[in-house]
Order: sequence, then structure tokens, then C-alpha cells
Amino acid sequence: MPTTTKPSPAPNPAPEPSPPPGRGDGPGGPPVPFAVRHRHLVSVVALLLMALSGLIGRDVADRLSSGGIVPPGAESMRAEEVLRDRFGAGRPEMVLLVRTDGAGGPGGRGIGAPAAVAAGRAVERRLAADPGVERVLSTWSAGPGTGLRSRDGRSGLVLAWLRGGDHQRGKTAERVVPGVTGRFGPLEVTAGGEAPTRVEVARQASRDARLSELVALPVTVTLLLLVFGSLPAAGLPVLVGVFAALGTTALLRGLTGLTEVSVYALNIGTALAFALAIDYSLFLVSRYREERARGAEDSAALRTALRTAGRAVAFSAGTVACSMAALLVFPHPLLRSLGFAGVAVTVMAAVGSLVVLPAVLALLGDRLDRLDVFARWRRPRAAAARSTEAAGCPDGAEGRPEADGSATGTAPGEATRGTGVAGASDAADGTGRTGGTGAAGGTGRSGGAGAVDGTGRTGGTGAAGGTGRTGAWGAPRGTGVAGSAAAGRGGWGRIALAVMRRPLATGVPVACLLVLLTVPFADVRFAMSDDRVLPASSAAGGVGAALREDFPGSPVGATTIALPGLDTRVPARAAELDRYARRVSAVDGVTRVDTATGTYARGRLVTGPSPSSARFLPRRSGPGGTYLSVAMAGEPGGPAGADRVGAIRAVPAPAPARVGGFDARVADVRGAIGDRLPLALTLVGVSMVVLVLGLTRRPVLAVKALVLNTLSLCATFGALVFVFQQGHLTWLVGDFVTTGSLDVQIPVVTFCVAFGLSMDYECMLLSRMVEEHRAGADTVTAVARGLDRTARLFTWSAAILAVVMVALATSGLVFLKAVGVGLALAAVLDATVVRGLLVPAVMRLAGRANWWAPAWLRGKEDRTGPLVR
Repeated sequence: MPTTTKPSPAPNPAPEPSPPPGRGDGPGGPPVPFAVRHRHLVSVVALLLMALSGLIGRDVADRLSSGGIVPPGAESMRAEEVLRDRFGAGRPEMVLLVRTDGAGGPGGRGIGAPAAVAAGRAVERRLAADPGVERVLSTWSAGPGTGLRSRDGRSGLVLAWLRGGDHQRGKTAERVVPGVTGRFGPLEVTAGGEAPTRVEVARQASRDARLSELVALPVTVTLLLLVFGSLPAAGLPVLVGVFAALGTTALLRGLTGLTEVSVYALNIGTALAFALAIDYSLFLVSRYREERARGAEDSAALRTALRTAGRAVAFSAGTVACSMAALLVFPHPLLRSLGFAGVAVTVMAAVGSLVVLPAVLALLGDRLDRLDVFARWRRPRAAAARSTEAAGCPDGAEGRPEADGSATGTAPGEATRGTGVAGASDAADGTGRTGGTGAAGGTGRSGGAGAVDGTGRTGGTGAAGGTGRTGAWGAPRGTGVAGSAAAGRGGWGRIALAVMRRPLATGVPVACLLVLLTVPFADVRFAMSDDRVLPASSAAGGVGAALREDFPGSPVGATTIALPGLDTRVPARAAELDRYARRVSAVDGVTRVDTATGTYARGRLVTGPSPSSARFLPRRSGPGGTYLSVAMAGEPGGPAGADRVGAIRAVPAPAPARVGGFDARVADVRGAIGDRLPLALTLVGVSMVVLVLGLTRRPVLAVKALVLNTLSLCATFGALVFVFQQGHLTWLVGDFVTTGSLDVQIPVVTFCVAFGLSMDYECMLLSRMVEEHRAGADTVTAVARGLDRTARLFTWSAAILAVVMVALATSGLVFLKAVGVGLALAAVLDATVVRGLLVPAVMRLAGRANWWAPAWLRGKEDRTGPLVR
């Protein structure tokens, strides 16, 4: 056992000469990073790129689509094309709801009154006169039996089919709606339908973006000042976020010329840009300050920060990008555009953090910590902390990084940066070196215990019953938790130690809580957003509600079956159509079937052909064909309707059949997601395991990260079902229309974004734990110290992300509201419950297995010993 002596204090060493340009700490040291060496060039280029990106993307909002939900080439879309081209039918893009105060009836009042008819015809003519309108059908021109008049006779419908694609139809609706809505004589006209709904969604998204910025900005700025500790430091993530957001906006602007890009891509991409910028900047700035506190020069501190924290940021960006790239396997334009935006914003945030941020840090130098607006409150707290810790360690000193990344020393006497007395240690490898560098602002003396900040003191005590090494941090490998008490002096370190003393007592209840939160997800009912994605007070939302309540037989919500190859002018083919209509009407949930041969219900013919049956014949000579209009029980667009579409498609048809309508769209959207979901999950899972293996070279840690992240996200999905499908806690998240179902795309988007962000936190945590273990710490010490050093970082990051996402959740659009709530909840759960409690418990139970690695996976550090820090 080594003899413990109290050496004489060593004189302060003379300052080392500055390293030559382009090199590290000495002539033979590693090179200074390019961004630091060419800081002025990098900064100027970054500013030019930001200005150019802003110029390119200035009009991107005008080119985004509020549609893109249905995959191109889906059967429902092909059915719509046939119906539009051959029969002038299909789902109309615009619906005008006309109401009158007079009651309907034989007296000619209601919408059948002469004044109402004249006003309605005038609206119809005005609508048809627009060049973007292909065809108009109204309750007055269609006649009785078409479902365009309400049961009470006080309201009716005017249907319009618009020319062009989704973007052109939206422009037409935006142009036409103001001229055909409002008061016209005895009629009150409001606009709804697919195209006006998209216009309102785009406007609502724009208003919500401005509102969320107003809500989030003051809170976010306050949190940034608190966590970064100074005004210049707090401006760094804003700079990186603007850099990433502008670059992504420019890319989206370019993509609009090649493919359909959803308006949601801009909202979610902007929020993700600032979330990642804060995350990466916080991690890098904190490590940079930590190295400066140990006495390193600017260039050396930046080099070390990039080698350690920067490496974790690079792998973290890879995990987020891979998660978002999984959205590209889906054929839905909305999901694909979110995938493009997510990958772009992640790459831009990584470039901004690893290239632009170091250059700006090198330019700032010591000015980084100036203008601390909370210094008045921060200094008394730091002084109190120093007094408390000094009282607990009378024989020595320790320096501990604060939440803002700075360091405070607790010592009987203050030491200059970069100096120490005999026995002080500058490394976290558990060794004490005579004349080594002491903690920031503190001196290490002989006889003390090892401190959290890196100060080692000769003769520190190790594990209970064991002998401590000179300057040891804690217990040797394999010892119990009690001997690692010095491993976590911060709050998170103490929590980790407490959890690891009784891992089962903590881990089992936490896992059960997450499973309990997951339970509602077993009752999920997937559907697709319609006009109810808007607030109930919106015009399109009001028209949609009236269609569901007062016009159950209208063609707007009907399911259609196109039979382009069946010529009913041939008697034998007409007989085949009759038998097919009988079979379709016998499907469970189908209430009525109308076609050229009559009206059917419950497997039998109810009435024969009527004058209105002519609409089922082609409009002009040429290829024959016909179609069927199918009315079903329940509201259009629900999960039950989509299931019935599957049953209808399974009925043998006399010719190739294409089923369309809103229920068919829901079935196509769900089916496409279900078909591609296994591939997306496989790509996300495999890429995550590969990237975590590349970062840690520890298979057990990679599998553990995948399992815990999946459990955390399942709990988030359960909460989404509990709130947005079942309608609980609406008073907390804001009022919205509960449909009894969940948009099938919400879990997909939430999974890819939240999984990437949770792996982001995991990479930060695991990189530091592995670094501590390679430096000689045992499992308990490495976990406690790694959590103590990183938990405050990703907890602050999660808090700021939650603020941004809660601001997004103030949106009036249910889609954005659900995504905001889901991501905020996922971030908070992951950064606190999972990382703070479940991870230490699982790693304590795994023990030495955490660090096992096959020979082919072991890196140079594993073969040569502890890292040189």
C-alpha cells in the first residue's frame, strides 16, 4: 500500500508559451481544428450562406401544400380520375353551404322560396364563371333525390369541381371563396370542402407559427440566459438555429419545384432547428468551458471539446437524421416532405454546431462569459454552494461545473487557472499526479478525498473496506456503490447513486409506470384528418359538421366504385352490374347503393332506374363504363368506414373496380403506412444500433438504448391516444374537436422525431459514461459521474424543447397540437424519468456486461488503456 504523505506545496509553474498557429499545445501537438484556425473565414462564409438561404427561401410559404396526405397512385385517386374524366362525378373540391332563415315545406319557403332560388342561382353562376372551376352542381340544378337538400329544407349544397392539382385548386379556392360567401338576399353562404379546408389550414398554420414564436420567445430567451450564463453564450444556439432554419427553408424552396412539400414541414422543421441547435450548442459550450476551467488555452479547449462532445454531437446528428430519413420510405407526400425537412435541418444544425460554433467561440474568447444578466442571483447561490461544500470537505478543495457551464472552486485558498499543489489531478482517470493541474478556481491538497471536478488528493479513500489509490476518484472496479460516494457530488450524481443502491426498487416501478402510460395505445383507432383538424369555429369546420349531421346522403361523403370496363349498354353486362350491386349492398354497414340499374339495399333491388340514374352513364360517346355510389353507416373518414372499404374491395366485381371516396382514401393512407412501417422501423432500429455501436463500441449499451427509447415512446403514444382520441385533458392542451380516432400520420411523425431526439440525449449520456469508464472508473462511478456531467445539459435542453413544443401545441390545428404535445411529453419523460432513473438502474443491474465488446469492435482506446484527457 502506498505511503500517504503531505508533500510541500509546489511553486506555481511558469505560463507555457502559446502554441504556434495551426498546432495544439506544443510544436508536436495535434492540429487545431480548421474552423478555429480559419475562424474569420468560416464566420464570413456562414453569414453569406445565411443571407443567400434567406433570399432563396423568402417565398417558400406561398409554394407549400396543405395536402399531400394520400399517396400518389392510390386506388382511391385513380377512381377519382375515372369519375371526373368520364362521368363528371367524384368528390367535389369545394362545397358551399347555403342557409335561409325561412322554414322549408309545401308553402315554398326555405331554400325553395323564389327569392332563395334566385339568389342561389346567382351564386351558382358566379362560381361557374371562374376559369378555375370545371363544373358546378347545386340543389336547384340537380333536382330531388340527390342528397343536396337538408331534411328540414332550410339548407342546401352547391358543389364545385376545380381544375388542376392540389396547389392550383387551393389558389382557385382562395380566389373564389370571398366572392361567393356571405349574405345573398335571404341566403347565408359559407364555404367548405377539401380545397377551402386546405386554404384555411395554410392560413391557420401561418398564424400559429407567429403565435408560437411570441409565446416561446420570451420563455426560451430567459432559459437560454439561465443555462448558458451570459448574453453572448445564449446567442450562440440562436445563431446555430437561424443558420439551420434558413438552410432548411432554402432546401424546401428548391424541393417545391420537384415535389409536393407540406406546410407542416416548415413548422416542424423550424421548431426542430432550434431544438437541435440548443442541444448541440449546450453540449459543446459546456465541454469547452470545462476544459477552459482546467487551464487549457482556447484552441486546446476547443480541440478537446470537438474531440469529445463534438464526436457525440456528430453521432447524435446521425441518429436524428436516420430517424427522420425513415419518413422517406413512405409514399405520402406529407411524410416525405417532413423527412426531407428533418434530414436537412439536422445536417445544417450539425454543421452549424461543429463548424460555425467553434469559429465564433474562438472569436469570442474570454468575452464569452461577459454580460451575465442573472449574475446578481447566480453569485450568492454559487457562494452558498462553496460554503456548503467546503464545510463538507475541510481537508481539501473541489471545483464543480455549474449548470451554466462555468466552474466554481471550493477551496481554502483560490488557485490561478492551470495551477495546483502537490497531489492535484487534471484528469478524470482516478490518478493523482504531483504538480498536476487543479480544479477551476480551487487547489487540491494532500489528504482529501477525490472530488467530482477532477481534483485528486493524495490518500483518497476508495471503496468500503478497500484502499484508495493516490488521488483516486472512487472505488476500484467491481466495488459497491458505497465506495463511489465521491463519484456524483451534483444533484443528478446523487440521484444516480441512490438509484444504483436499490436498482430493482427504482427500475421496476418506473418501468411499470411507463407500461401503464402505454395501455391506452392498445385501443388506438387510426383514421385521417378532415375538416376537424381546424377549430370548430372555422368556416370549413362548420360546413363539415353540417354535412355530417344534415346531409347523410350527399355525394360528398359517399364511397364510389368505378367500373370503367363495364358497358351497361349491353344487356348481359347490365345484368352483371345488377348482381354486383346486390352483393355490395349486402356488405355489413352499407345502407344503400345507387347505380345505373337502380337503388339497392340489404342485398336486393329497392327501386329501378330513374331519371337521376343517367348520371351513372358516361357523359360523352366513347369508352363505356359506369360507377356505383355507396352510402354507409357512420361518419365518413372513420376507422369503421375504412374497414368497410376493405370488405367492398373484397367483393368479386364483373370488371376491374376502383373504389374511391373519403373512406377509401383513409383505407389507402392506412394501408400504405402499414405496408411500409416494418421497413421504416427496421431502418430506424438498425441505424440506431449501428450508430450507438460506433460511438460506444458496446453492444449491450446499444441494445439498452434501443429498448428504453422504444418503451419511452410507447408511453408517449399512449398519452396521445388518451388525450386526442379519447378526449381527456382538453382543458390542459386547448380545445379541439374529438373524433374518437387518431390521425394515422401523427404517431409516425412523433416516433421519427422523438426517437431521434431521445437518441440524441442517449448519445450525450453514453459518450460521457464510456469516457469515464475508459479513464478507469468502475460501473457505478462511470454512470454516476457521466449522468452528473450530462444530465443537467440534456435536462435543460429538454426543458427548452418542451417550451418550444408547448408553444407549437397552442396551434389551432389538431395535427400540430398533437405533435407538439407528443414531442414535449417525450422529451420530458426521456430526460428525467428514463435517463435519470431507469438508465442508472438498468446499467447497475447489467454491471460489467455494459462494457463488454468483442475484439473486432474494440477501439484503440480500449486496447491501449485510459483516454488521455
